[in-house]
Amino acid sequence: MTLKDISAAIFDIDGTLLDSSPVWDDLGERFLKSRGVVPKPGLAEILAEMTLPESSRYLLKNYPLTDTPEDVQRALVHIISEFYRSECPLKPGAAGLVSALHSRGVTMVLATAGDKELSCAALERQGLLQMFSGIVTCDEFGSKSRPEIFLAAAGAAGFPTEKCAVFEDSLTAVLTAKAAGFLTAAVRDVSEPQQVKLRHAADMYRSDLSGYLGDV
Repeated sequence: MTLKDISAAIFDIDGTLLDSSPVWDDLGERFLKSRGVVPKPGLAEILAEMTLPESSRYLLKNYPLTDTPEDVQRALVHIISEFYRSECPLKPGAAGLVSALHSRGVTMVLATAGDKELSCAALERQGLLQMFSGIVTCDEFGSKSRPEIFLAAAGAAGFPTEKCAVFEDSLTAVLTAKAAGFLTAAVRDVSEPQQVKLRHAADMYRSDLSGYLGDV
């Protein structure tokens, strides 16, 4: 099966449709600058391995701040929220591919591990949300290491797995979707370090979504 044969497309959001990596890379720096504090080199790499509560405690321990841990965490959440609502850009080729599939009558569903409200706000601001018929989340169906979220997305689209393509940037998600019988279309994102494995695991692989325009 090729993308010309599909009746439904299931899209991941972060790293596939949205380029959300800047806010996670710069989160600590953005927070410290809001407090008038200069961040030390390497902060992004340190916080990348931490949860928000862990990040809050780290920042309080290593910088001259007067906030409580709860204050810091609320501020971090606010920065993330504002980024999605007013700043988060689309990945290259996302608008063109979604529009092309929509014009062809392909039913599209979102499947995300991220925050549903913020993801929808970002896509609505970019004019894409109305082209999707539904959204399923990992909060509802579990992580993408299990097939339930993809099966739920196919159910929401109203088509069997063999008529659906899954667009993803994650190796884990691609392996899960492929094992469940979906056509898998991978796209490069900096958040996935195993690009060689991703390229070999997916049925198709492109450096950005515009590379799929000729396939639909």
